[in-house]
Amino acid sequence: MIEKIRSAAMAPIINAEVFEIEAKLCTPYKLTEGVLVATQAVLVKLTDADGTVGWGEANPAETVDGETPAGVMRVLKDTLVPVVLGSKEPNPGTIDARVDQLLPSHLCAKGAVTMALLDILGKRLNVSVATLLGGAIRRSLPVLWPLSNGTAEDDIPIIEERAGQGFSSFMLKMGTSPIASEIKRVAALEARYGERVKLIADANQGWSFDQAREFLAGIAGSRIAFVEEPLATDVIKGMADLSRESRLPLSADEAIIDLSDAAELAAAEATKIFSIKSSKNGGPLRAQRIAAAAEAFGINCYMNSMIEFGITQAASLQHAVTVRNLVDVGHAYMSTLRLVEDPTDFSSFVRNGFVHLPERPGLGVGIDEAHVRRLTTTSFVLGPQR
Repeated sequence: MIEKIRSAAMAPIINAEVFEIEAKLCTPYKLTEGVLVATQAVLVKLTDADGTVGWGEANPAETVDGETPAGVMRVLKDTLVPVVLGSKEPNPGTIDARVDQLLPSHLCAKGAVTMALLDILGKRLNVSVATLLGGAIRRSLPVLWPLSNGTAEDDIPIIEERAGQGFSSFMLKMGTSPIASEIKRVAALEARYGERVKLIADANQGWSFDQAREFLAGIAGSRIAFVEEPLATDVIKGMADLSRESRLPLSADEAIIDLSDAAELAAAEATKIFSIKSSKNGGPLRAQRIAAAAEAFGINCYMNSMIEFGITQAASLQHAVTVRNLVDVGHAYMSTLRLVEDPTDFSSFVRNGFVHLPERPGLGVGIDEAHVRRLTTTSFVLGPQR
């Protein structure tokens, strides 16, 4: 048995291909910062000396994490991929530690490498990434559906359609309409649906402190599950003050990039929920540490997403099924359903409003490499470092 385990340990990575890809959204998505009609990602394909292939994905969003696709491509080519290619035994945790010493940030790019290495390790050991992270404690999760900035009248047809497909949690994007309108929106939807659906409000840093306070006071008697990232500035002190004033839980999203952010928010009692995004937080190993910090402070986790392709969605899910302190709402595993095309089969795991853990080893998601290449806008290849 020991020899079998040793033979399955990581082998050197001999080839790395990196692709910047783009796909359109099925429906434009209205956010605080504008209307999103397409999304970009950077995919990393690593191949080891035994021919095992692993895939990772970076989802840079300059307004959230300060990263761009071009920046991710550059740091992968100049720093991160050479570190991997130069390692005799590129274990995911070891590589994470090495690149953190080299670069203080660039978590999005680092996360893509971590995902790919975990994918390879899981395949070599013939286990899921969830098993590598400690083991799944659930096999499925409910999935939410997001609603653009708008009115209750805009929301109702979408809720009706998606509820008919099994979705029961909905995130209301806010931040561009008058506060009185947003309060009216919540009241109208709760009056119509009662306890049949769960609602989340997400202002995407769109409000001042006074606006957030007005909104929380206006919905004080509501059943809304939580209010995400309401403040544009002075986030920690402001959210701590709001949390003391309101019975409604606040969630931190853009305010949590790395573990130190999580620690600062938790120590200040600024939030009851951490919004975890696998790519934003640097891949499953770093996201796992954030979830553990949350649990230590009695904070729940909401598994969120950027507009992602299926690799990041799979990496996030593999982590999510191991997390004990998940908030009781639908989680963000609908991203690939919102894209005109996705080169993975992740959408097949979303059925009747739930996402189901894949049975395959590694990340468990299938990749159509020809499709990846059709979506590619730029790419590069690197071989072993001597």
